[in-house]
Amino acid sequence: MTTNRPRCPVCSHTTKKNGTTSKGTTRWRCTDCGHSFVRTTQHDHPHAATMRTFITWVTGTQSLTALAEHHGRHRNTLSRRMSWCWWIIPPSAVDPHRIHDQIFLDATFLASGCLLIAASRTHIINWTWARTETTAAYRELISPIPAPLMAVIDGGQGAASAITSTWPTTIIQRCLVHAQRVVRRHTTSRPRTDAGKTIYRLALQLTRITTLDQAAEWTAHLQQFGAVYQDWLNQKTTVQDPVTRQYKQVFTHPRVRAAYHSLLSLYRRKLLFNYLQPPAGAVDPDRFAPTTNVLEGGFNAPVKELARRHRGLSRPHQRTVIDWWLYLKTQTPDDPVAIARSQSWGQVALSTAQDLVNHENTRPDINGIGAPAGYDTAIDSSYQHSMGIQQGWIGR
Repeated sequence: MTTNRPRCPVCSHTTKKNGTTSKGTTRWRCTDCGHSFVRTTQHDHPHAATMRTFITWVTGTQSLTALAEHHGRHRNTLSRRMSWCWWIIPPSAVDPHRIHDQIFLDATFLASGCLLIAASRTHIINWTWARTETTAAYRELISPIPAPLMAVIDGGQGAASAITSTWPTTIIQRCLVHAQRVVRRHTTSRPRTDAGKTIYRLALQLTRITTLDQAAEWTAHLQQFGAVYQDWLNQKTTVQDPVTRQYKQVFTHPRVRAAYHSLLSLYRRKLLFNYLQPPAGAVDPDRFAPTTNVLEGGFNAPVKELARRHRGLSRPHQRTVIDWWLYLKTQTPDDPVAIARSQSWGQVALSTAQDLVNHENTRPDINGIGAPAGYDTAIDSSYQHSMGIQQGWIGR
């Protein structure tokens, strides 16, 4: 039996000869999955099939145990074989020349951190990881992207500040669903007062506005609410501070007042109805959306489900899983095998990490004597003449 048979590029199983092509090239067929292919330089590398298996696992919902059983391997064997795949970094997929009509910005919180995503209606444009939704984090997200005509945000101040400084010509549209949620958070879904019921109904009508006439009518109702309930909203009550024991005046109806002013502020800053007036130069002016539902339902929800399916991974590995899923949702993603080949099958990132470790270990201190190693591989077992407690010291 010949030992020069290639492995299947799909499942890594053994193959057998399956005739020849019109040019006389030997065709091979997998004995397990039945995949038929021609042996080329691309399929000869043993890491190509491993990378495809890795991408199938991290971007799907199948467990590692089930995947290993499908390939006839133990999960530890398969995990060990794919260990180098964690060093492959998905490249940036931002097109520096593409100007979008509308971009949706939102963040979702996972165990590995805060994930900020910029997307269009059909694909992911860019993403980044941060601790919280800050202006610096959103600036890092949108700085590589050319300024779109309009950006839809969820209402965070960090996103608005980053857009104002990075995309000064971009029109900002506040997500109307998030505006409704703010009102519901203040009034609840079952307000008891007449003013609370009225302002809550106005908030519910926001997502039903499709014309400028309806927007003008809604604005008139909002101003009418302020005129009718002005005295009621400005009522104050004298209360005693439980700490200082001093008396002070507070608004009697702070929750309804906050709900009203949240809508009034959005209207005054012109963030509510920009989708009804598409800017000049729009390719598809009839498809401007007033909410971030495309992003939340189309990308955020699957990302959370992916994280749940792959629960138990470390934070860096969870980020790698989500990075690959997001990269494959971009407009024109490259073949992961080609990316792995360009990065020398993980050796580029591994050598960079080793250089950083060596730099930390050889870093001198300010006295020139030499600092302790930043990263080490053993515990010092020698005697240390110190009155303090040394963590990890091995005694006699």
